[in-house]
Amino acid sequence: MKMTSKYMAIAVAAIFAAGIGGAKLQGYWVTKSTKQPASIKTGEFAGMPSPSDIRGSYTWADVAKAFQIDVGQVMAAFGAKADTDKVNTLEAIYGEAGLPEGVEIGTDSVRMFVSLYTGLPHPTAEEGTILPASAIAVLRTNGKADPALIEEAAAKAWNGAKAEPVMSAAPAASPAPAASTSSAQAQPASKPVATSAPAPAAPAKPATTTVATTAPAPAAAPATQAATGGPAPTGTGSAPKADAASTTEHAPVTGSVTGKTTFGNLKEWGLSEAQIKSATGGKIGPDSAVLRDWAAANGVTFSELKATLQELLTK
Repeated sequence: MKMTSKYMAIAVAAIFAAGIGGAKLQGYWVTKSTKQPASIKTGEFAGMPSPSDIRGSYTWADVAKAFQIDVGQVMAAFGAKADTDKVNTLEAIYGEAGLPEGVEIGTDSVRMFVSLYTGLPHPTAEEGTILPASAIAVLRTNGKADPALIEEAAAKAWNGAKAEPVMSAAPAASPAPAASTSSAQAQPASKPVATSAPAPAAPAKPATTTVATTAPAPAAAPATQAATGGPAPTGTGSAPKADAASTTEHAPVTGSVTGKTTFGNLKEWGLSEAQIKSATGGKIGPDSAVLRDWAAANGVTFSELKATLQELLTK
């Protein structure tokens, strides 16, 4: 029997409808997001939800429900205001908080927190992901992961003022008071240094004679410079190094995508506009636009955008 095109079309439509109906009955055909992370496939936690599959579009209530976590605790960990807020709002909040270069608090931080809270693995943690100090407080009380892992995260956590002491630690390390106390033990030298204002007028000759008799002439010159220039000359070699270290520490690393990377940086590193658009959903900002700000303004999850762009740069 030869089947006409009319009967062929009817048969195809019937087969298609039957396939969809069967898939719905067995739970394979889903037309809307269930906010349920994918299950872990292998190992002792097989069948459990994977923290690595938490998306920026999840709300705090979604996260709490999926992993059986008290929603109040996960909100307290990140300072969230409402359980209906989306996880990716962290990127906008902490993007303006002045985090040190190279670290981030965003969607991947929530994955890390859930992993440490539940003890479930998160093997794909992004480099530079850290937690706020408020999350560490919750984990130390309720976390089921190895305490050593929680303390490792605590060592990198950000408390909102951590950048200030780190920046001021370099000048504090040069012990100017200690230099003055050590010179105070040698009475002939300490008195001119201690009275730095009247010293140049009266005891100029005794100072030069003591230098000539004791023979540490090279030491005398730095001592007088220390008296006139203050604590900075005591580290004349170290001060420029500290400045260089601080500038290189905050300089953008070529090929490393961070919250301060611009579209212009991506092009300088070799990505074409077509490659960039493939990661941003067909959109692209001006060369001066910062990726984190652009992502927040366009409803794009920065951590996912960063991972895609970084993968393109490594190809």
